[in-house]
Amino acid sequence: MADANKEYVLVTEYFHPDTASTGQLMTDLAVGLRERGLDMTVLTGQPNYHSGENEKQPRVSTHGGVRVKRIRAPQVRQSSIPRRLFNWGIFTVWMFVVMLLSRTEKEREVIFVSNPPFLPVAMWLVCRIRGWDYTYIVYDLYPDQPVELDYIPEGSIPHRIWDFFNRRSFLAANHIVALGPVMKNRISRNAGPKFDESKVEIIHNWEDEDFIRPKEKAENWFSEEHGLVDQFTILYSGNIGDFHDLETLVEAAAEFENENVGVLIIGEGDNKSNIVSLAEELGIRGETVEFLPYQPWDDLPYSLTSADVSVVTVKEGFEGICVSSKLYTAMAAGDPVLTIAQPDDDESRIVDQFDAGIHVSQGDVEGIVEAIERWRSKPELVEEQGANAREAFEENFTADESIDHYYRMLAE
Repeated sequence: MADANKEYVLVTEYFHPDTASTGQLMTDLAVGLRERGLDMTVLTGQPNYHSGENEKQPRVSTHGGVRVKRIRAPQVRQSSIPRRLFNWGIFTVWMFVVMLLSRTEKEREVIFVSNPPFLPVAMWLVCRIRGWDYTYIVYDLYPDQPVELDYIPEGSIPHRIWDFFNRRSFLAANHIVALGPVMKNRISRNAGPKFDESKVEIIHNWEDEDFIRPKEKAENWFSEEHGLVDQFTILYSGNIGDFHDLETLVEAAAEFENENVGVLIIGEGDNKSNIVSLAEELGIRGETVEFLPYQPWDDLPYSLTSADVSVVTVKEGFEGICVSSKLYTAMAAGDPVLTIAQPDDDESRIVDQFDAGIHVSQGDVEGIVEAIERWRSKPELVEEQGANAREAFEENFTADESIDHYYRMLAE
């Protein structure tokens, strides 16, 4: 039962109408918790992701019954790493000051996600000063991620300082949310021997089961418009970042040149130019491998269900650092999932557990070729694994399932 004398403040860089996956998830979470009886307020910024939303939002508004307050800080479109660093720094400092000076007559619990990367440390410090409880939702584990990407050297002074403060934020949290058991184990290791791992709840991300529904290619206008109906198509849709192993997928696609197989890559990101260049070097861009930009929001139910197989991929070394939100979208689409990840990664475990696709390790070009050939030769396997994916999604990874778990954790 919710406590009438307690308020919950969700701090997130992204919120409706931003279409970043974090923004969608945090919007669902805030509205869902409000509908279940919690007193919710959201502190966020102006839309600045790839949504195309240029219209400035009111400083104070309501969305789905939730109070939404937006900072006045200057923010720019997130089109490069320097721009993201600028936004992250401004948002984190501004939010720290806003929270430090805020007034409340109720008991307060702060809920925040691990993005921007320095936000958890700032929220730990402000909650320590003000005496508030907090819930730390880990979408990406820092400083592990920049270390794996070689942005900062392991064991360097910046790494040790960041790790020290992040460990303090884990130790002092009231609740911590991990996206899978591998991530939970990594959090426990990072937090050190004094950490009580029972405070970590595994709550998966989700997709809207009504927004994304399986569609036959022959009845999907997007498949028809892009010539996907009569070829065996493998789809990747989302951010094309340094932490996604699309190189292995493109190299495998070269083995199907002049065959009725195509790879469609939809999205933008820091690594897109390198993936496009690789396809051009292999002589398969525009033939076996096609590239499209992010699609309009209203077209996503069609673009995400336009292929025969959906791809979820992470960089080697990212086990437990993140769990791709694309996994839940791919399963919602009712397609087999080609998971390019280590066998013990959370994504691979889920796909294996429900027989919802095939997982292949990063760099295993031959493994991807064999998986595609297996699906092509056995249409009944495509249908069976696709049905398994959708069934597992409906039973485990819907918004209601996960938000109910959040509510029980926070209210009870």
